[in-house]
Amino acid sequence: MTDKNDTKGTLPLGGVANWSRNLAASFEAGATEECASRLAEGLTALVPDTRIYFGLYRRNMPPVIVDLDGQDEWNHGYSDGKYLLDPTYDHFLAGSESVCLSPKEIFPPDFRKSDYYISYYRPYGMVDEICYLLYVEREIAVYVSLMRLAPAPAFTAAEYRRLAAVLEAVESAARRIRALMREGGQEAGQNDDSSFQLHQLLSAAYQRFGGDSLSEREKEVTNLLLKGLPPKAVGRMLGIAPGTVRNHIKRIYVKLDVRSQAELLALFFETLDEAVTHRDG
Repeated sequence: MTDKNDTKGTLPLGGVANWSRNLAASFEAGATEECASRLAEGLTALVPDTRIYFGLYRRNMPPVIVDLDGQDEWNHGYSDGKYLLDPTYDHFLAGSESVCLSPKEIFPPDFRKSDYYISYYRPYGMVDEICYLLYVEREIAVYVSLMRLAPAPAFTAAEYRRLAAVLEAVESAARRIRALMREGGQEAGQNDDSSFQLHQLLSAAYQRFGGDSLSEREKEVTNLLLKGLPPKAVGRMLGIAPGTVRNHIKRIYVKLDVRSQAELLALFFETLDEAVTHRDG
């Protein structure tokens, strides 16, 4: 997130009017997608050149995606386990109050230097992200992810403050989205034992990744690498020296027959696919 002079951070009156008009329309919408689309239009009036994604985080169950534009490559496979590696999902599990997360709060230190970012985020053109987590129920939060894709610039500090200032209004709209999802049966079949079991299966695959070939410390390092943390950040998280982290990573790569963090991530996604395929088979 860049910190440009606030002289460029003033929103024209037309943008304010567009935001207000679409926010009001979101409350009047009669379907989930319409409500989310109008809220998205309002938010893009506040921060232009932004791609917006909606979904529902639930404890002990996979997320429910509100897909506004048909099948999207960002959403592909997300509910099949990729959400377990998403920093915003970790924030959801740790939090309980609605929040507008800045890029610095979402991403771990040096994240953009990691192979995870280079292999998973950068190919899609993602430059920056701000995310709302809106706790519409005790164990459920609507997420609204605002992404800047290349060639658009990163969010400015003024744009983040603008989005944070309307948190309460966005939370109210999120409650409307949640109510419409329930009325429309968009969680039908996703609140049963099967959905719970899928989450348990995916979580277990994440925790067991590497099997008996990795030591407990190596599994800890692996789990953090999968979440996109570069070696320095892994060392800080685990309280171990950088050289020790590098030695662990070398052994992990040899044991799992990979050569980089990107290959480690690809192997993990293959493991998730096999777990889901085995379950469905």
